[in-house]
Amino acid sequence: MDDDGVSSEQARVLRRVLDAAGIGVGALWLHYFRLGGEVGEVEVDAYLHHALRLPRFERDLVAHAANELIDRGSGRWALYACEVLAGDRGDGAGDHRETASDVDADGGAGEGPDGASGADGRARR
Repeated sequence: MDDDGVSSEQARVLRRVLDAAGIGVGALWLHYFRLGGEVGEVEVDAYLHHALRLPRFERDLVAHAANELIDRGSGRWALYACEVLAGDRGDGAGDHRETASDVDADGGAGEGPDGASGADGRARR
């Protein structure tokens, strides 16, 4: 998958997870900025609507900011680029690509098959 495809997938899943968690772009951007993000709120909003591509580092920082804001017990998380590329949910098998179509009906990405919430087997925040 090329970087445009990874970017699109990250944005698609992130937007659905944010909607399900009730987190607005303003709150996401502020937390992202506090973590050292370098693009403005308008650019983050444009990224979420597939109108702008962000560099991989910035996309992953936006995902990290979202993951820190999301309720720990929700079992939902924003994807990092490496997770999109690896195509798994943390079981290491690499045979499942978590896409927007895998997001459950209430918008969550869910837990991996082993109950772990992250690609590294650790629970997400």
